[in-house]
Amino acid sequence: MAGVEAATARRRRTLPPLGPLSPTPPALAFRPLTRDDLTRLRDWLNEPHVAAWWGAGTGSDGLGGEGGDAATLEAVEAAYGPSIDGVDPTANYLIVVDDAPVGLIQWYRLADYPLYAAAIGEPEGAGVDLLIGDASMIGRRLGPAVIDRFVTDVIFAAPDVRRCATGPDPQNARSVRAFEVAGFRWVRDAVIPDERGAEHVMVRDRAD
Repeated sequence: MAGVEAATARRRRTLPPLGPLSPTPPALAFRPLTRDDLTRLRDWLNEPHVAAWWGAGTGSDGLGGEGGDAATLEAVEAAYGPSIDGVDPTANYLIVVDDAPVGLIQWYRLADYPLYAAAIGEPEGAGVDLLIGDASMIGRRLGPAVIDRFVTDVIFAAPDVRRCATGPDPQNARSVRAFEVAGFRWVRDAVIPDERGAEHVMVRDRAD
């Protein structure tokens, strides 16, 4: 989605390093984002490993970074409050590992953001984005397990959603590989208005 279409619904994402799904993945859970989580989310967005892909320098809807680019609590409230209130159709969840919040994952129906959907060539289905905010979780092969579990248990639980798409930065090799391990395949690169560069559009179709 471009420009005015939901500042929270599609952002850059970051993932742990390459690797197969762990045979014994950590205890994962997802819970809806609340206002009590916004201070933690602000801190995550200002972490260098997150800001590189979600920050102010990534496009018109980027949020987070260092110095003058640092996300404030007010800016995070403005970006994510509408989703928490149910006004914005994007659904935001905390990624919880062993009862500890470690990141954010979000999904949305592409039909709710027609300009973005047209730009990536995916008019139907859902979109998904995530960040691993807790730097101590980087390097543990968490990303593919999170993606696979969330797409299977949350997104594809919606009976009308049969396809899920994402668009990592082509330069974010860890993100691209993590989505591949989680069952996504590349379909095209797409230029998004007001974005820093192209998106590497990847999709996963429902098996049944």
